[in-house]
Amino acid sequence: MFDWNEIISRGSKLSKKLEDIKGKSLVVTMEIPWKKFKEFSTLEPTEIMFAGEMELSYINNVVENIGEFDWVIGIGGGVACDLAKFISWKNNIPLILVPSVVSVDAPFTASIAVRENNVVKYIGSVIPQEIIIDYYLISQAPPELNRAGVADILSIHTALWDWKCSSVRTGERYDEKIAEEARKCLSEIESNAEDIYEVTDKGIDTIVDMYCKEVDLCSEFGNARPEEGSEHIVAYCAEFLTGKQFLHGNIVAFGIFCMSRLQENSPEWITDLMSRTGLNFSASDLSNDEIRNILLNLKKFKDEANLFYSVVDERTIDDNFVSDILRRLNRFEK
Repeated sequence: MFDWNEIISRGSKLSKKLEDIKGKSLVVTMEIPWKKFKEFSTLEPTEIMFAGEMELSYINNVVENIGEFDWVIGIGGGVACDLAKFISWKNNIPLILVPSVVSVDAPFTASIAVRENNVVKYIGSVIPQEIIIDYYLISQAPPELNRAGVADILSIHTALWDWKCSSVRTGERYDEKIAEEARKCLSEIESNAEDIYEVTDKGIDTIVDMYCKEVDLCSEFGNARPEEGSEHIVAYCAEFLTGKQFLHGNIVAFGIFCMSRLQENSPEWITDLMSRTGLNFSASDLSNDEIRNILLNLKKFKDEANLFYSVVDERTIDDNFVSDILRRLNRFEK
């Protein structure tokens, strides 16, 4: 672990300082965050690359055709930051990240989220020279995108249940000290739920600080077990079976909603907390038939993807469970 304060800088329009960067720079971004950034910055990079898909075969080809640069600067959300990280890692170029939204923890993780045959996998390891938390830039994003960021922290709720269950059933290594520290992240979100909902500077800081703590805990333990459980299996299964790409926080929130009920793990408390932070768990991008297909095929998907032990292995998801989920989401079945 390292001191996050050494690489994270915070302030309103702080990313303007990139105008003073020396050498050849490659900015990896997306159209909307780049437009918002250019409203207050005169940065003129050597080259601009607009991020798209993260399919491994595609981005490997992208990297092979990149010239020489002194800096890679990622400005945007998770895809832009992950592609910037991938280029930095593959080409050994110093990295600066400027998240335009705090919807995912990609700017704070050393590993890089890519896709292989439409399945998410994590590869590589890269630490940026600096992460610039620009309150003004982040606040320009739609509020629901920033609120979505709490999902990768609230996932601790269901992930810890799965982790403890696996330690009892399979003998998987478990660390109660790390689990207890992870629970404190949930308490921090609960204490600052209204600021997160309003996307205040304090709300942004809360999400950023909890991302950092979560990443440290996972690094200390050696994997993502403290924050990734069956709720993420739901998200991965939804992406795989539908071929859709979802706002990560929202589809994970749907997973938390469903799996906390399957676990019988304080579902009303976590649902209320998601509501207070403005986290959207309604799965509005999914039809009733898609929800049914995802949940009923969750165990099969988990086994074929060789994912970790969880409540999906412990309890059966049947038509009654799915109907109850749909009812609780105010979905009316035909």
